[in-house]
Order: sequence, then C-alpha cells, then structure tokens
Amino acid sequence: MRIGHLLMMGIVFGGIEAVAEPIPVKLVSVSGTTLLVRADEPYFIRGVGGTERLEELASIGGNSIRTWGPPEKAFLDAAHASGLSVCVGLWIEHERHGFDYDDAEAVAAQIARHCESIDRLKDHPAVLMWGIGNEVELNYTNRRVWDVIEAVAAHAKRVDPHHPTMTVLAHVPVEAVREVMTRCPSIDILGINSYGGLGVVSAVVRAAGWTGPYVVTEWGTDGAWEVTKTQWGAEIEPTSTQKARLRAERLAMIATDRERCLGGYAFYWGNKQETTATWFNLFLEDGRYTEEYEVLREVWGGKGGKPSSPRIAALFLNESLPEASVRLEAGEPVRARVGRMDSVEPVEFEWVLKAESTDKRQGGDAEERAPVWPLEILVRGEDFIEFKSPSEPGPYRLYVYLRGPDRTAATANFPFYVTD
Repeated sequence: MRIGHLLMMGIVFGGIEAVAEPIPVKLVSVSGTTLLVRADEPYFIRGVGGTERLEELASIGGNSIRTWGPPEKAFLDAAHASGLSVCVGLWIEHERHGFDYDDAEAVAAQIARHCESIDRLKDHPAVLMWGIGNEVELNYTNRRVWDVIEAVAAHAKRVDPHHPTMTVLAHVPVEAVREVMTRCPSIDILGINSYGGLGVVSAVVRAAGWTGPYVVTEWGTDGAWEVTKTQWGAEIEPTSTQKARLRAERLAMIATDRERCLGGYAFYWGNKQETTATWFNLFLEDGRYTEEYEVLREVWGGKGGKPSSPRIAALFLNESLPEASVRLEAGEPVRARVGRMDSVEPVEFEWVLKAESTDKRQGGDAEERAPVWPLEILVRGEDFIEFKSPSEPGPYRLYVYLRGPDRTAATANFPFYVTD
C-alpha cells in the first residue's frame, strides 16, 4: 500500500496521526459522454450492495460497495484498506413506514441527522458519493419528501466539493424522475434499482427527460414481483444456474450505455430472506457462494480459478416443473429430482422443507424467515429423494442445496400445495 494511502487513512507515524483527506470524485463530460472521475482517473463502478466480505469483493474485481444507511468510520477504513470505495447511503424515511412529512419537527430532525453524517464522513477517502434516499416513491402521497432530499443534497453541495449526490428510485418511475428534476436541483446522479426491466432502463431514463448520468444501484435476477406464479400465488424462483445466466446478460447491459451509465451495484452481497431464503443472495447462510458470484468474478477479471460451482438446470416434483402448480394430498409419497448439468464432484445434497412464507413485503423490507417443516424422507438417491408430503394442508416450498468444493454451492426450490 502506498504511503499516501496510509496517510489518508489516518495511520500514526512517529506518534502523530495524519488527518484523513478525501479522494476527489467528480463528473466530467467528454464529447457527450459523462464520466465518473476519481483521483483524476475514470471510474466505472463494479459494485455490490451489502456490508460484508470487503477483501473478498476486491479479490474478485469489485471496486465499490453500497450501503443504505451511513456506515461507521471503521467500515470506511476497512473498505479503503481493501481498495474499495463506498456509496454512502443516507436513509430517507418512507411514508409507507409511517413517517409523516407534515410533521415539521420530525422532518427537521431527519435533515439534521443526515447533515451531521455528511459532516462527519465527508473527508474519508473511501467515500465515493452520497446516496440520498432509496425508493421513497413507493406508495407515497406526500411530495414533501423530495424537499427533504433536496435539503440534504444541498447541504452536501455546500460543505463537500469532492463527492456527487444521488437519489435512488425503483426502476424508472417517470413521474418520480420529473419530481427529482424539478424539486431536487442539487441531485447530480439518478440511481435506478432495476431487475427484469434492466434492458429498457437506458431508453426510459432518456424518455423521462433525465439528461444527467445514472447508476444501476440494484440489479440481479428477476424480482419476485416479475416472475410467473403458481395458481395459489407462490412466486416461482429461478435456479442459481438460471440466475447466473441472467447476471451475465445484465452485466453486459450495464456496460453498454457508456454515455450515461456510471456502473452498477449487484444485489445482494450477503444473505437475507426476501420472498424466499435464497432469492437475491450471492451467498448461502453458511458463506458458500453460488454460480452468480463466479459470473461477477469472471466478468470483472478477479482472482480465482475457473467456475466450479455445481449447476442445476431444474428441480422436478413428480417429474413436473413448478409452473405446473403441483398439488398433493396430505401424506402422499412424492419424488423430487434435480436436473444437473456440468457439475463438479463430489457434491453434497441437502433437502429442506419449509412452509411458504407469509411475511412477504415490499421494497426489501425485513422479513421473517419461513418456518422449517419436518421432511420425512422415504428414499434418498444420488440426485433425488422420495418423501411424504406434509400432513397439514397449505402451501409449502421444497429447497435443495448442492454443496461443491471450495465453498461453492447451487440452489433451487419448488413451491407446492397440500390439499385437504
């Protein structure tokens, strides 16, 4: 690590602690193309959303990490030591969570809190930009939320000449884009969270009238709101192999619009319950990674061997796919089989039965994990099991986890319904 970087981190030399200095970040227009420039070098974001495994992110070729709230200084120190920048999130409260934008005192307190975070963190060399708000337009009615975003962004402009400002919307809601354009003049960059609709973001951003740059602040496999459902409304999740294919396609989409797009943040660099236990996660709960992770590593030119994760073409229940809306009688014997492709050996199989989640929320809000249900296995084969369906009627989801060498894994699940 260069001495200059150590000095900027505040490392002690001879009993004197050096004062941290920011790494300047700016937007530069060149022949109709907008560039993000950091330390006088073009900087295309190869990022993820999360707060974990910073050194590992850098090792696979990532260069930035996005948070949703202001991190502690220790996190920024660790990111900088790993060679990563941080899109510092400043969470603007959502009306759908009960925040009242007609409450002047609460509004003033929120603005003051975010201004304090900017004042406290603005000189840290890991800071890349300010991410002010995330999907505040979801189910909102009070347009004063945009005034709060503008107040925070304007403060950042006054006190911090080194870092641009951004606010984040869900996909490209045209009316919300126009609110940002008219009510938030201190916003430099539009952040777009987009999954299945990523292919049209470039065109829709332009059609909405936004003339500045944008960042794809969340992207990944199709969202649970975008996929086919069973007859009883259970979302059909792609296998990890199908997700990996989508990741590769969408990485290429992000790289295509070099006139306006400044890069993107893959979602989710960690593990969380969202509709299912595996939907957006690049990691299992035990820290193993899926084929999606390997796609990032390959495209970003990171360190590591050739792709070695197990691959799942499909998961079958009684030789049917999830689209068949499989219904079973209580206690009925049923066969589950994994359709594998190009898998490495050896592979360990784990089968887990859960009740279908009843805590499905919007916009990434925290969800309770669905309860595990006893799985009565009758026969266990190399890539299949025969089991007895639950005795209680209702919706369920069968998960299979394939664990390969070197922390690799693959996932798939199958929703089914037990009748009376």
